[in-house]
Amino acid sequence: MKNLFYFLLFSLLIQNSVTAQSETPLWIKTIYDNALTSRQAYNQLELLCDKAPGRLIGTPNSFIAVDLMKKYLEDLGADTVFLQKFSSPAWICHSASASLILNGKEIKLHVDALGPSASTPKSGIQAEIVEVMSLNELRQMKKESIEGKIVFFNRPMNPTTINTFQAYSEAVDQRSSGPALAKELGAIGSITRSVNMNLDDFPHTGSVRFSDGKIPTIAISTNDAEKVSQALKANPKLKIKIKVDAEDIVTNTYNLIADLKGSEKPDEYMVVGGHIDAWHNTQGAHDDGVGCLQSTEVLRLFKETGMKNKRSIRVILFMDEELYQSGGKAYAAYSKENNIKNYFALESDAGGFTPLGFMIDTTNLNNPKLQEFQKLLEPYGIHFIIHGGGGVDIGPLKTQGVTLSSYRSDWHRYFELHHCANDSFDKINFREMQLGSAAMTSLIYLIDQFDLAE
Repeated sequence: MKNLFYFLLFSLLIQNSVTAQSETPLWIKTIYDNALTSRQAYNQLELLCDKAPGRLIGTPNSFIAVDLMKKYLEDLGADTVFLQKFSSPAWICHSASASLILNGKEIKLHVDALGPSASTPKSGIQAEIVEVMSLNELRQMKKESIEGKIVFFNRPMNPTTINTFQAYSEAVDQRSSGPALAKELGAIGSITRSVNMNLDDFPHTGSVRFSDGKIPTIAISTNDAEKVSQALKANPKLKIKIKVDAEDIVTNTYNLIADLKGSEKPDEYMVVGGHIDAWHNTQGAHDDGVGCLQSTEVLRLFKETGMKNKRSIRVILFMDEELYQSGGKAYAAYSKENNIKNYFALESDAGGFTPLGFMIDTTNLNNPKLQEFQKLLEPYGIHFIIHGGGGVDIGPLKTQGVTLSSYRSDWHRYFELHHCANDSFDKINFREMQLGSAAMTSLIYLIDQFDLAE
């Protein structure tokens, strides 16, 4: 009789497990069906882009964005919505312009300030241009050939690199580290070719790392970078005039956090998020308004479909990914101080185009569960779950033992829009956005239900 009891108990456990597995594809289909027929997040993204463009940390629009999204998450029915307050340096850009001095005339260029550029005097700065293609080329030049001049970094993204994120990483050192090196060698300013695969008139801004003082530094559109380079061949003594009006401040700001309580392990969190800030020159639709709304969709889809999350779903809209990455650091510090158990963290900050897959920061990609998850998502266009970084905002959680992941969509058009005025709501495709929302929700569902441990 005792043996029969254990046999029946074992059979029941196996049956429940198989039942759970057989229901999984149905839940995934339910997620996709709901996501692809709900325009709620898409409409909210339009509102965010319209009411709070240029929502860089410390700006009035950054606070408007937080207020808009806080109300939205409350209306979605999150169990808890709160603001995590922290203090951070910030940089406010008021204006930037540049002109070539050609035959005594000023030829206006398409430029924007890089953050956190120093300001120029009101009259601007004017000097000869020194064009270089790499930091190594600049390092090899004599200091006297750089002093008092404006360095022009003009290496384009490599169009033969298929993964544009790789091409970006190979070119972006000119923007992130070049201005500081130029200053070290005595330059009074710098210009960087926009990190953009296209030839167009949009200047693409971005962050610069200064350690010991700053100089005025701007980005120039790819079309104008070509024009300046050609003009320098005709006249190596060519001069440029730059004006930048910007200021450094310290501000109190917020991460926005919303929770949907778990049914079995409410003190463990499945974190999903994007960054709510955007550069001063853009609506930030793909970078990263869409990531924020895809993250809120995870909460909405769990709640609306009736799926039971074992762990609490935590949506975080991080402030200040673009400039100082202070929001991600602030949440990691908050988690450590309060012994928060973040089980898994997923970030969407790579555009809202057609889904491709997920990067997971794990050394064990042979985990059979991950392989099974990918098979379940393959019919929906998720072609890979591979090793890779989790993202800037969730990155600081790695030291706390959190498994990190980042969502990846088609990357070919992303850098045409990145950090520029071209990144506007009209570039968002509803279906592509919601396929991403459904993919993210499905991965969160699978990991929450079946865990990551083998």
